[in-house]
Amino acid sequence: MDGSPIISHCEGRDVRLITLKHDRGEFLFRVAGVFIHNNKILLMRTSKGTAWVLPGGRLEINEKSADAVIREFKEELGFSMKVNRPLWVIENFNAYGNRNLHEFGIYYRLEAERLDEIRWEPDEFHGIEDAVKLTFKWFDLDELKTITLYPLCIKELLKETGPEMKHVINDDLNPMQP
Repeated sequence: MDGSPIISHCEGRDVRLITLKHDRGEFLFRVAGVFIHNNKILLMRTSKGTAWVLPGGRLEINEKSADAVIREFKEELGFSMKVNRPLWVIENFNAYGNRNLHEFGIYYRLEAERLDEIRWEPDEFHGIEDAVKLTFKWFDLDELKTITLYPLCIKELLKETGPEMKHVINDDLNPMQP
């Protein structure tokens, strides 16, 4: 493993997603969107997973993070979104409970450009991207305490988003204590 970015195939083209692999671990540069409407938040998981995350994905080389989160929502859901503001920068160690997976994430508050594009289904639904099978669901904010949501600090951060962007260091194997 030489630390070179991993080349992934996406929409019929090769893209350089910012992922570094090394014999001591893996590093991901991820963006995600916080999309809340009528006290419900949109979350996603892989088709094989049981834990939930905020929708998003990895940045491409030379891509602005705000553009990346808008691109991810369009690719995965077909939603046209706009960035309201950045919320958090999260340095996530042992991401998703995987030892030596280091994720650097930028999280944005998003709004829909067109509410008529949004899928308001009450149950789980699948995204539109063929390359990766993702499952999405709207959760009541009060319901979050009953699910596994990564990074583990997200539930606490959602309680008070405040006007200032926050920098958070999180370890999903050693969660913050209240």
